[in-house]
Amino acid sequence: MNRHASLSLNRLTGLPGPKIWYSNINWEQTKSMEGIRLPRISNAEGDRLVGQMDLYQIYLADEPDTVLLSSRPDPGFLDYVRGEGAALPRIAIAAGDRSGRDERFVRSTAVPYLVDEKEERFLRSHECGWIGPPADLALRLNSKIETRRLCERVGLDVSDGRVCTGTRDIRSAIEELDARFPGSRLVAKTAYGSAGKSLFHIRRKQDADALLAYFERQVARGSGDPVVTVERWHPVRHHLSAQLFLWNGACDVLAVTEQKLTDAGVYRGSDLSPSLPPGLAERYEDRLRELGRVLLSQGYAGFLGVDSIVDDGGRLIPAVEINARLTMVSYLLKIRASLLERRYSRIETRSYDYKLDRRMDFSEFAERVRENRDPADDRSGWFVYGYHHGRSEETDRHAYRVSVLHWGIDGEAAGRSRESFERVLGQWGGLSA
Repeated sequence: MNRHASLSLNRLTGLPGPKIWYSNINWEQTKSMEGIRLPRISNAEGDRLVGQMDLYQIYLADEPDTVLLSSRPDPGFLDYVRGEGAALPRIAIAAGDRSGRDERFVRSTAVPYLVDEKEERFLRSHECGWIGPPADLALRLNSKIETRRLCERVGLDVSDGRVCTGTRDIRSAIEELDARFPGSRLVAKTAYGSAGKSLFHIRRKQDADALLAYFERQVARGSGDPVVTVERWHPVRHHLSAQLFLWNGACDVLAVTEQKLTDAGVYRGSDLSPSLPPGLAERYEDRLRELGRVLLSQGYAGFLGVDSIVDDGGRLIPAVEINARLTMVSYLLKIRASLLERRYSRIETRSYDYKLDRRMDFSEFAERVRENRDPADDRSGWFVYGYHHGRSEETDRHAYRVSVLHWGIDGEAAGRSRESFERVLGQWGGLSA
């Protein structure tokens, strides 16, 4: 399923030989706890499930490559993936801190999820090259504040609002936006955090007062002046996302997809083959290549994710957020390409969360969902690419997150696949999608 020569890193980079893939996927959660923070509800259970998504590296890596995982995958799940036609790389289990010597990295080529200062020191100490940007550039670009400043400098459109320093400046920005856009929702963003954790929504005056009071308490404890963006929450027609590869002076737009977000901006899935209005895709790719040229001039290399919006007035804001790293969709690009070649024009991902009072191994889960899959239906299908389990410390229940690719020859067929799958999960109760 995931064989696709054009997405081989050997072809993209011209670097022969096997690569070592590894992940520090909870980096943003850790980074978001540094310095000034927004009010948030802790979700350690959800963070543990996210940590298991380092498994997704197996879908983009080439067969000779080695993928390092933090825990051993369910053997039944790997058998299922092979049975679906995926060609898997070598899999090894390794500690996540990479604090000591690891001979596998010596004079090799690594593909980290994200390059930070610690990873860069480790790789340099092993004389190991890597596919990714320098750590200082990755750190800057992953900051939502620095992304906005970069776009303003190079003339790319940005959301209504500005970067603010200190509570007085934040209050002033809120008042200005309220006056310009009466009744609009506003949002404050810190530099780091994923899955909606770097956002605070301001729907009424009480929200603004609560946020400012929260910041003032942090400042009183010695956190320093908060630096955040305050922006209008644009009503959106399209939440676009692009997966780019920058290398040797070239910007390759690997895919344009459309995100499915909750009203609070939390990611729930993607349309991997969106139908966009005439001219929008071309206009979007033009802006992406402008951005790519700027980043190449700064020394960027490797995978890059860009989140963008088209608001309800048709205004394209091309880089609301930059992910200077691999993304969850990046890992699925080979599978996406294979399905498109087989003329499945509609492809989407969904993640489903649910809880049970007992442990359900993947083999039992797969048997239950297979019972509802019509083997004679060649117009649509699904593939479970992630099955994640954690024990809830608060309730002693078992939490699950299932990540699925649905596809069809058209939107109706893809919808049938999704509805059929969701009916099965719905039988267990507690399902959220």
